[in-house]
Amino acid sequence: MELDSNVTIDEGVNAYGIRRQIILEGDQAVTKLTYDAEPLIEAAHARRVATAGDRWNDGQTHVGFIPMAELTRINETYASSEERKNQILLWLKANPKLVSFDKFLK
Repeated sequence: MELDSNVTIDEGVNAYGIRRQIILEGDQAVTKLTYDAEPLIEAAHARRVATAGDRWNDGQTHVGFIPMAELTRINETYASSEERKNQILLWLKANPKLVSFDKFLK
């Protein structure tokens, strides 16, 4: 069955900020996944407020949020765990709105 026009079914955004759309083009179906960083930015900000004044020794282990698409790209691009760790740190420093612990940026 072939459709006369293109149709997009938007399933909305899940709790991780990932939007899923199914695009029907003729006899083809394409699933498109994109992410909206806004929920992650809001969560990082809330954690920054909650941990304001904390020191590293206060049990703080969560320093930020990395969208799964970025983490997957880093994991697939860099072979060694040391390279991946360095790239994650660089990514967080380049995206400070997703950092949840201010001391990490200093």
